[in-house]
Amino acid sequence: MKRISILLFLLSLTWFQVSGQAIAEPPTEIPPGWWEIPKTSTRLKIGGYVKFDLIHDFSPIASPDYFDVSKIPTDGSEGQSTHLHAKETRIFMDVRTPSKVGELRAYVEGDFYGTNGAFRFRHAFLEIGDTWLAGQWWSNFMDESIIPNTLDFEKPAAYAFARHAMLRWKKSFGEHSYLALALEEPSTNAQQPAEAGKFESPYPDLTARYRITEKWGHIQLSAFAAQLRYRYDTGDNDDVSLFGGNLSGQLNFGKRDYFIYQVVYGPGAGRYRGGLSAGLDANGDLEALTGFGATAGLYHAWSDKLSSLAIYNQGSEDNTAGQPLSDISNVSYLAVNLLWHFTEKAFAGIEYLHGLREEISGADGTADRLQFSMKYSFN
Repeated sequence: MKRISILLFLLSLTWFQVSGQAIAEPPTEIPPGWWEIPKTSTRLKIGGYVKFDLIHDFSPIASPDYFDVSKIPTDGSEGQSTHLHAKETRIFMDVRTPSKVGELRAYVEGDFYGTNGAFRFRHAFLEIGDTWLAGQWWSNFMDESIIPNTLDFEKPAAYAFARHAMLRWKKSFGEHSYLALALEEPSTNAQQPAEAGKFESPYPDLTARYRITEKWGHIQLSAFAAQLRYRYDTGDNDDVSLFGGNLSGQLNFGKRDYFIYQVVYGPGAGRYRGGLSAGLDANGDLEALTGFGATAGLYHAWSDKLSSLAIYNQGSEDNTAGQPLSDISNVSYLAVNLLWHFTEKAFAGIEYLHGLREEISGADGTADRLQFSMKYSFN
């Protein structure tokens, strides 16, 4: 309740700030790619891209559409496979209107990673000026501006990467820095106790970030606090507090080159990496899983037509005594690509991927993939 009270207080302060502002004026000229709805001040943009992937696996992995290292088998199995698809193809609609409280923005986006290639919801939010966002967007805990530009859709394994429904407040401090706080949809992805009961999320997650952006790049520090509850059918509840921190950024150098990095750590950090947030201790009680993940990537433009990205990620879990021996203890992810930008809005590229999965038992497995992709953006 304290988290909700804080956010409601910030909401009231912000309302008094924006209620006296003048109506945001529409642009004098409509930017390229936008359409103005007749007899209104609302403008609309529809965009997205079409992407084709040809994937060849040199070893088994139970994730044919994207390189999910958690799906690498550790039983020593062998085999090769080739797969072709266009599921990453994406469509979005962006609508903006001036108002008394600043520009109103509505954004909807989806791709075709649903069941059997069905259209799948990704993002949908309403933004009020530069202050409030309500809907589903990238988690406030992650750094969406350094999402690696890999041909692989999955991205690094131990990387903070999540889309959540949220209510977010943002406060800018000049042109180069801001603070953002958000209440986000919680997760109950944890190891199930032996006794009958059910997982609950008594409160939304509270996330915060502070970001500084300059010509040299940017640096961001973010954190989250959450609570997980297991309600036994008989007996007391089992509550676990979860926390995590994330340091990330981008360093620009040369004309177009840059270095990206991210370090994630905390008891429950797996909650924002698609993994478990809690396991069972020796007594069968819930205990937060302390996770660590480090990512480093280098982008280089060889010329106006050729570019490359090399990215490496390493992650580990401080496993609990009651976890199954088949649970993950360590993972790593490596991707290196070469892209040919044959027109301004299209490219063809090839990428090599290598992954490792290691279990608590000590068993491990690796996978190697070669991926060819073509992409045309129609933004």
